[in-house]
Amino acid sequence: MQSKVDLRIVKTRANIKNTFIELLSEKEFNEITIQNILDKALINRSTFYKYYSDKYELAEQLVDEVLKNAALFINERFNDKKENDLFSTIYKAYVHLYDQRKTILALWKIRTNTLNLYDNIEDLLKKNFMQYLILHNNFEGSSLLDYYSTLYSSLVLTTLKWILTSGNESDIKKILEQVRATLGSKVFLGN
Repeated sequence: MQSKVDLRIVKTRANIKNTFIELLSEKEFNEITIQNILDKALINRSTFYKYYSDKYELAEQLVDEVLKNAALFINERFNDKKENDLFSTIYKAYVHLYDQRKTILALWKIRTNTLNLYDNIEDLLKKNFMQYLILHNNFEGSSLLDYYSTLYSSLVLTTLKWILTSGNESDIKKILEQVRATLGSKVFLGN
């Protein structure tokens, strides 16, 4: 039997997360206090501590949510697909990330010993692309395997960062088509 989710809990947690993201767009992570979160979210201290032990746990949960979604998109991207299906998958991923831009850009600002979303996504992209090259292009043992994987992850993140900070949703398809045309299928598609 599935237990019912209390909507008040869902709303309160969403309020805390949204407030934290708003604060990250205004201040550096190390400047944000629990009191800042309480004041802006209009909640009391016991409510915050009911869900999170500190701001680090809150940030960690938000980063984990984004990483989980990124991993799903990356896994789907590296499934064997025809070129047009793959382009569609990549496009959908960028659109989804664009919709989440405020959260992603805010979380990218956090750089601690244990929290660094940008580097985590870069590592995830690099490892998955490296595996893909080994499986599909006989790159195992190639001295350029690390280079191609680093180049790929840098390209994806640089493109994403530009789209999230400077672009519009309408730019996504044009940019991805330009990358594909400029670099060809080797780097863009991995085949």
